[in-house]
Amino acid sequence: MTDKQSSTEPAAPKLPEMNLEKRLRDIYSDKTLTTAEFMALRDDADRLFTQLIEQLPGIGYIGLFQQMADVTVQAMQLGMLDVKRAKPTADVKALLKQSYAFQVAYIKASLDRFTQTL
Repeated sequence: MTDKQSSTEPAAPKLPEMNLEKRLRDIYSDKTLTTAEFMALRDDADRLFTQLIEQLPGIGYIGLFQQMADVTVQAMQLGMLDVKRAKPTADVKALLKQSYAFQVAYIKASLDRFTQTL
């Protein structure tokens, strides 16, 4: 194939130039997550999943995971609102934070474990 031919072929879609670790360091550098930062992270996650689904059509579990992530975040938010309304003690608040953090760590560990064999 000549250079001229390859330049007329559509380029493979590129992932947004993002470094998640750097992004999270920047977001949490002031120990606060703003609504704008949260929404931008959510939008970028959706954008990346849209690209992934386009690259791997027919693998329904990818789209299902994205939907379940949204459901998980919504359940987390609603659970937290219920807890706030219950006016928990400091001990219960600490247990809540630790419990949710362990669940999220479990999801992250699953990601690490499953992707190490790709």
